[in-house]
Amino acid sequence: MCAAIDMLASEQMFYGHSPPAGFLTDYTPPVRRPSKITTRGFSAPCLSVLKPVQLTLKEATRSCIKISNDKKNKRVVFADDRGYALEQVKFMTEPSHVPPYWALKIIASPPPERKPPPQTVVDLWEQRFSQPASDYLEFRRRITENCVSLENVIIKQNECAVDGTIKVKNLDFNKEVFVRASSDGWRTHEDTYCAFVESGPLSKNGVSNYDTFGFRLQLPIHSRRIDFCVCFRCKGNEYWDNKNGENYTIEKSSVRKSPAISCARINNGNSWTMKTNDGNTPYW
Repeated sequence: MCAAIDMLASEQMFYGHSPPAGFLTDYTPPVRRPSKITTRGFSAPCLSVLKPVQLTLKEATRSCIKISNDKKNKRVVFADDRGYALEQVKFMTEPSHVPPYWALKIIASPPPERKPPPQTVVDLWEQRFSQPASDYLEFRRRITENCVSLENVIIKQNECAVDGTIKVKNLDFNKEVFVRASSDGWRTHEDTYCAFVESGPLSKNGVSNYDTFGFRLQLPIHSRRIDFCVCFRCKGNEYWDNKNGENYTIEKSSVRKSPAISCARINNGNSWTMKTNDGNTPYW
């Protein structure tokens, strides 16, 4: 008995504190064997070898561990980085460039189709002729030979009107320029007189060769077409520009689109350069 107490005391000195509980529970009492005679003249019992004890640490399985308790600086790491097992492991079978597999319910019920907004039918007035001044050579020929020519027109959809300019040859100071228009196929017609706008550049004699007149026509409400021509009266003579007998036509077209203003552009400051004996002279 005294030998066992001495052994426990030596074990306590070895650990520095009381042995763990597992060590005490697994302790096997010594088995007495035949005594041996020592040099001191008495016998000491032989003790059996103690069984080694293996301590196991049991921890609850968690997916991640919270390292810092500081609310401002939080850091989360995965459990496998700390040597613990993960709660759930999922293997992705799709390649990295393929989106994940969607549930059959989502695929079976596609989102409702969005219907395009209904198109609005808009009536727009459009000219059926090109701007006369766009072909400069033909434009100059008509003024030189016929003494008058329509220059440009602008269709103003919001105002339901047409603004235009006319070039005439300066044959005399007294001039009369008007536009004759019809909206019923020339069964009836109406004359609209033009207003003087400006004179062209002066020649060597100090007289302008061309004058510009402006006009405005109101587009018909109960018709989808208007035809017109230009007349220039000077010194008892009449000079007409009716597009070589075809007349100038503006029609209303139904377009399926958003309402918009469609008009021809005109630059009131257009200048034409003509070759003269004294060099390049701008023509207005």
